[in-house]
Amino acid sequence: MSLGGAVYGKAWDRHGGFPRLAITLLFTLLPSLGAASSSNMVPDQSWSAFDRLIETSQKAMMADPAAALADARRAEHVARANKPSARVNDALATSLWLEAEALARINHVEDARAVVAAASKIAATDGKLSRLDGDLALTRGRIADARSDFGAALRNYQAAHAIFAKLGIARYQAIALICLGILYEKARDFDREVGYYRKASQAYAGDPGFSLSIVNNIGFALQQVGRYADAIDNYNQALKIATQLKSPLLEGRILTNLAMAYAKAHRLAEGRRAADRALATLGAKDEGGWAPFAWSVKADIDYQRGNINRAVTDLEKAFHGVNLAATIAPFRDAHEIAFRVYRAAGNFPLALAHLEAFKRLDDEGRSIAASANLALLDAQFDFANQQLEIAHLKSAELERDIKLRASRANTQRVVFVSIMLAGLIFLTWIAWRHALVSRHRNIVGQKNIELTRTLGERDQEIVRRTVVEAQLRDAMEAAQQANRAKSHFLANMSHELRTPLNAIIGFSELIVDRDAGREKTREFAASIAVGGRSLLSILTQVLDMARIEAGRVSLAENTVRLRDIIEGAVQFLDTDDAGRKRIRVGKENADLLVIADVLRLRQVLMNLLSNALKFSGGGMIDITVERDRAGVDIMVRDTGEGIPPDKMAVILEPFGQAESAYARKHGGAGLGLPIAKALVEMHGGRFTIAPGVTGGTEARIHLPEDRVVVAQRDLSMPIATSAA
Repeated sequence: MSLGGAVYGKAWDRHGGFPRLAITLLFTLLPSLGAASSSNMVPDQSWSAFDRLIETSQKAMMADPAAALADARRAEHVARANKPSARVNDALATSLWLEAEALARINHVEDARAVVAAASKIAATDGKLSRLDGDLALTRGRIADARSDFGAALRNYQAAHAIFAKLGIARYQAIALICLGILYEKARDFDREVGYYRKASQAYAGDPGFSLSIVNNIGFALQQVGRYADAIDNYNQALKIATQLKSPLLEGRILTNLAMAYAKAHRLAEGRRAADRALATLGAKDEGGWAPFAWSVKADIDYQRGNINRAVTDLEKAFHGVNLAATIAPFRDAHEIAFRVYRAAGNFPLALAHLEAFKRLDDEGRSIAASANLALLDAQFDFANQQLEIAHLKSAELERDIKLRASRANTQRVVFVSIMLAGLIFLTWIAWRHALVSRHRNIVGQKNIELTRTLGERDQEIVRRTVVEAQLRDAMEAAQQANRAKSHFLANMSHELRTPLNAIIGFSELIVDRDAGREKTREFAASIAVGGRSLLSILTQVLDMARIEAGRVSLAENTVRLRDIIEGAVQFLDTDDAGRKRIRVGKENADLLVIADVLRLRQVLMNLLSNALKFSGGGMIDITVERDRAGVDIMVRDTGEGIPPDKMAVILEPFGQAESAYARKHGGAGLGLPIAKALVEMHGGRFTIAPGVTGGTEARIHLPEDRVVVAQRDLSMPIATSAA
C-alpha cells in the first residue's frame, strides 16, 4: 500500500494520493508578512485592524480555510481604503496571497490562480526581492501542481528556492526543496526525490517537524524501489521524532508505514506488532481517518500467514462504510490486497469489485505519473538548452579573450620593433660600439623569434582546448539525451503493458478459481481477449519500429486497386460494426491502380483509421482519393478535437504523443504515426498530418507518379487484392 509520506494533516494530495507531511508543514508556517511590513511606520487604527485580520487568517488557514478567506478579503478591503503608498502595495499583495492560499484549499483552483497572479504583479512593483516573492512563487507552484501543470510547478518551486537562497532564509529554502521532492515523487522518479529531500536536510535541520518529514518521505521513496531495510531504518527514525513530539496522530501514521514496509520485506511478526501498535495509538475515534490503512496492512500480513478468515475480518473493518466505486488513490494497494484475500476466500463478486477499483485507481495514477514525467523532462530539456546557450556565450567570451591576447602580442611586437629602430639610429651615431650593438641585435632577434613561436603555440593550445571542450559538451549532451530517451521508453512501455497484463491475469484467475456461469465466463474471456489484443498490438508496433529503423523491412511490389486496399483496411479494423459505419469511402478515383506493398499500405491506413476512431468523438471519418500530375493522394479526415500545432512534430517521432488528458485516456505506445510515416517514405512517397479546414485532423498519404499505373502501361502483371 502506497502510504508514502502521509503522516500529518487531513488534506489529500489528488495527484499522488497521499496527505503529504511536507505540504502540511509548508502551509502551517506562513510568515507574518502584514505585521512585518508595517513595523517601520507609525501605526494607526486601520493598519492595526489589517494586521489583526492577517494574523487570524493565517491561524485559520489549516483548520477553516473558508474563514481564512473571509478574513483575507476583509484585510484587502482595509488595505484598499488607505492612500497609495509602499505599505498599501505590500499589504494588498499579502492579503491577495492569503486569499489565493485559501481558495486553493477549498478547491477553487482557477480563482486562486488569478488572485495569486494579481498579488505577484503588485509585489513586483517595488523592484525589490523579499520573502513575500518567495512565498508567492511557492503558492504559484502549488496551484500549478493542482492543475497538473507540472512544468510550471517545477519552475515556480525552483524560483522559490533561488529567492530564499539569495535572501539566506534556510527554513523556506528547505521547504522549496521538499516541494520539488514531492513533485518528482508524482513522476515516480524516486532517485531525484530522495536527492531533494537530502538537500533540504542539509539546508535546514533546526526543526524536528522538518526532520520527521524528510526521513519519512525518504523511507517511502526507498520502499517504492524495493529497498525495504533502508526504508524501515528511516521510518524508525521518524517514529522516534514523532514520539518526542508527543503526537499520537503522527505516531499512528508512521507505524502504519512501518508495518507496510515490514510486510513487504516478509518480516510478518514485526509487521503485525507495528500495525497493532498503530491501531492502539490512533484510538477508536481515529480523528485523522488513518485506521482503514492499518487494518488493510493487517489483512495483508494475515493473508501471507495463510489465515484467510482473519484477513477477511480485517478488510471488513478497513472498508466499513466505504464506497468501492468512489475510493481515492490511497486505497489503491488496499484494493489489491482485498482482491487477493477475497479471491482466496471464494468471494468472487467482492474480489471482482476490488479488482475493478484497483484498475481504476492504477490507471489514474499511471496517467498522472506519465504526464508529470513528460512535463518534467520538457522542463529539464529547456534547462539544458539554457545551459547550452550559456556555454556558447562562454565560448564566445573565450574567443574574444584569445583575440585580445593576440592584439596585445602584436602591440608588444610593434613597440619592440620601434625600440630596435631607435637603437639602430642611436648606434649609427656611435660607430665605436657598432660591433657590440650588432651582436646584441642578433641576440635580441633570436629572442624575438622564440617569443613569436611561444605566443603562436600558446594561441593554438587555447583554440585546441576550446574545440575539445565543445566536443565534450556535445558528447555529454548526446549521452544525456540518449539516457532520457531510454528512460522515457522504459516508463512508457511499463505503463502501457501493465494494464492489459493486469486484466489478463486477474480475469484468468477468476475463471480458474470460480465455477462461473457461461455468460460470466464469456464476459471474462472477452476481457482477456481485449487485453491480449492490446498487448499484441503494442508489441507488434515496437517490433515493426525496430525492424524499420534497422533497415530490415523490404517491400513486396504488386499492382493493386486503391479501393481494395481501403476496404481491406476498414474490414480488418479492430472495432465493432457501429465504428465501421462511421467511415465513409469516396468513390472518385478509388479504382486507380498503384504499384505498392499491399500489406504495408493497408497497415498505414489501419493505423490512421484507428487513430481517427479514437479521437473523432463519435463523428464521421472520410477517406478520399485525389489525383494530380505529381501522383495520387489518399486522405483520412476526422472531426475530432484536432492536434495542437506545437505537437505536430512530436507525434511523428517514435513514442511521441500529444500529452492531453484526452489522449492519455485512450493510451497507446505512440508508434502508429511514426510507423505509417516510415512505410510511406519506403514507397518513395510523403506522409503529412495537419489540422482540418473545418476542424479535426487530416492525414495525407502521397504516392509519386511512377507508382500510378496508367492506361498506357502494361497491365499484364497480376493485380493483388487487399487480402493478400
